[in-house]
This record gives sequence, C-alpha cells and structure tokens, in this order.
Amino acid sequence: MNNTVTLKAFFGFKRHPFPPACAPEPLWRSDFLDAALLQAKNALASRLHLLVTAPPGLGKSSFCRLLMAELNPRDFRPLYLVGQPVGPSDLLRSVAEALGLESSFRRGKGAQLLSDGLEKLAASGPHPVIVLDEAQQLPIQGVEFLRLLAESHNRTLMSLVLVATDSFARLLARPALAPLAGRLALRVRIPPLTPDHTADFIAHAFTAVGMQNVLAPTALTSLHAACAGSPRRVGAAIALAMQRALDKRSKMLTDEIVQEILDGERP
Repeated sequence: MNNTVTLKAFFGFKRHPFPPACAPEPLWRSDFLDAALLQAKNALASRLHLLVTAPPGLGKSSFCRLLMAELNPRDFRPLYLVGQPVGPSDLLRSVAEALGLESSFRRGKGAQLLSDGLEKLAASGPHPVIVLDEAQQLPIQGVEFLRLLAESHNRTLMSLVLVATDSFARLLARPALAPLAGRLALRVRIPPLTPDHTADFIAHAFTAVGMQNVLAPTALTSLHAACAGSPRRVGAAIALAMQRALDKRSKMLTDEIVQEILDGERP
C-alpha cells in the first residue's frame, strides 16, 4: 500500500471525528447536559447570572456552544468572550465593543459608556447575555465591576454566564467576594463522563462525520479508565490511535493499538 496515504483517505472521513480544537457539529449531549441547559435557559429568562464549572477538558466550551445555540434570538443576544489576564478597563472595553457600544480606555469613562449603552439596549432589543469562558483568567475585581454595571439602574440589564475551572469557584468562597458569589443564582458543575457516556460520546463523534465506529468495544473500558471520563482526553487518545492504526494499516482501533497509545501517555 502507498505509504503516503492520508488518514482522511484511509478512514474515509470528510471531517476528523476528534479534532484538537472544537468538536464537530452536532455536539454530543447527555441527559445531564439537557437538564442543565434547561435550567440555564430558565435562569437567563429570569435575568439571572450563572456559573458553570468543571476541570479542564470536561466540555465547558461545548456547553457554551450548546447554550448559545438554544437561546432564542428574539429574546436574547448572546455574545461569547474568552477570558484573558487583562485589567478591568480592558474587560469593560471588550464587552462594550462586542455589544457594538462606544468604549473608552479610561476606566471611569468606559464604565459610564457601558452603563448608558446597556440602558439603551434594554429599551430596544433582546436581553444581552455575555458568556465569559475561561473566567478564571479574568481579574476578579473586573468581573465584579462588570456585574455591578450589569445590574445598574435597579434592574439586570445584562446577564453573565461565567465559565471557569473549579479554582474560580473556590476563589468565590472568600468572604470579600460574597456579593458576587451571592448573585450567581445558578451553578452548574459538569461531571466526568460515565462509562456509558464515554461509549455514547465516541459513537456520536464517529456518526457526526459519517464514519462507522472503528473502536473495538473491548477497548472501551481501559480507554475510559485511563482518560478519567474526560471528553478531551478520550478524543486525543482516539486521534492518536487512528494515526497508529494507519501506520499498521488496520481499519479497527484494536485493544492492542489503544493500549499502545495509553501506555505511551503514562509517565
């Protein structure tokens, strides 16, 4: 066989089932995620703020994508921002610019412009929802200041969905941050995949790109255990196993191939 054959040609997919960045549409979902999404939508309909937490690799960004896709554009204007280690003024300016509002490099001026802009938006259009992914990277003082602006004029002009690792939730336990913590009316913690969820997640990923499930069923238990229920780690391991299968000219991800990958990942 020609050694230059590509992974795409060998397995016959148009999109990789386990890309390193974003999972392909349609996104996988479980009963837990469906219930959490319903709770989140109900909270946002009541103009509340949310906190979504999980360790890295458990699907926080996918939850954001699912939530934003399900918000009715007639009622909500969702905007997605990735947290960066910037100052409070930069955070306010990023939010204002994402909303198409006037902004300023000066904190006081920027806060006033954002507050006035939110008041105008509240009177004329859908409710703004700012999804702040990787919120643990943001200055906590900036997040609290943004929350205060969102609740100015005696009503909630903008809802915040803070998406972060567990360290952010622990930070919120500090007494000084009680005002912010107390305003997060709904808290969703995304758990690791169960063995059944891992099987469903893998099958869904292959189906989403028009492939048959090429993972040997007997390899599932060891794969799930080694990846500790992390969708990201499961996807990365299968992507490596597919490359190893190409090298071996195997159309199946056998126990042997998967175990070679898992052994290589261990210290």
